[in-house]
Order: sequence, then C-alpha cells, then structure tokens
Amino acid sequence: MLATLRFILVILAGVFLGLTSAWWAVGNLRFEGARTVGQWSTQNGGAKSNPYEAARAVRRGGGLGPSEGIELLTETTADNKPLNAACAYEIAGPMPQGVLWTLTVSDRSGHLPHNPARRFGFTAFDAMTFGPTRQVRISIGRDVRPGDFVSTVGLSSLRLTLRLYSPTLATRAPSADQLPAVTLLGCDEGGAS
Repeated sequence: MLATLRFILVILAGVFLGLTSAWWAVGNLRFEGARTVGQWSTQNGGAKSNPYEAARAVRRGGGLGPSEGIELLTETTADNKPLNAACAYEIAGPMPQGVLWTLTVSDRSGHLPHNPARRFGFTAFDAMTFGPTRQVRISIGRDVRPGDFVSTVGLSSLRLTLRLYSPTLATRAPSADQLPAVTLLGCDEGGAS
C-alpha cells in the first residue's frame, strides 16, 4: 500500500512539474525564428516549427496564419528602452499602404486596459491619418490626451501588438521606415524605469 502511494505521489509530482515548466516556457522564453523590424519583432513561421511558439500564439489569442498577414510586437521604445505602463507614449509614423491594420494595447499576459471608453487600440478604419503617406499619431498613457488615445489604466506592464492583414506581407515584412515608432512623452512620479 505504501509503495502504491509513493508511486502515485511521484506521478503527480512529475505531472505538476511538467505542466508548470511548460506554462513558464510558453510565457517567458523567446525562440529562434524571431525577426526584428526596427523596434517591432515577429515570429516568422515559428508557430509551425516550434510547439512552444504555437502554444504561445494560442495563449495570446491566436496569431495570423501565413495567408493572412503578420503580427508585430514591441515592448520597447524606438530608442530600445522598455515600455512602462506608468508612462505616456506616442505611436507615430506611417503604416504600410493598402493594408488593413490593427494596433492593440495590452500587458505582457494579453490583458487589456480598464477604461470607460472600452478602447483597447485602433484600426485602419478608425484612426486619424495625416499627409499623403497616411501617418498615424496615437497616444497611450494613464492621463487622457487629445486626438487618438488609449488609456493604460490597470496595466502593470505594456505591450503593443500591430497586426498587418495582407497575404503579401506574410512573405515580405515591411521595412522599419514603413512602420510607426514608439516614443516616450513622459512618466508619472516614480513611473520612469
């Protein structure tokens, strides 16, 4: 009886440790196949070749298939400083021409901000654009700003996800000068990293 109980405990401990390490790996490790485009990064087909990357895409809420487009992420500013949820930023610059896009503000776990407007990002249809290259200017932060704005209230970390929906972009990512840059506008007291 004691041997059976030990056997069951060993099996349960192994299952627990295996599931815990897999959960940690999916959330915390970066795998080969990541490409960078300026400050933005993408997994180029990583979900197909790496089961952890496929699991990460599912946990994040999907990802785009190769015939749909590409998903770009950033957790840094244009000068490579980590984004801080206590700070305000501007996402400004061009978007690839003739492409449907969405920009979502979340934390690293994919949780969306708490705000009364229920605005979590912008799309090609509702963002204001400027000039012949249709540049965007979107502010994010805790305090409301004029123009296109997304509140970051309730977030402990900050991640921006830019999805570009176009089959041609899935094989050829845009260059850094075709994407907006994220710049710091300012931080709350003690919020700067």
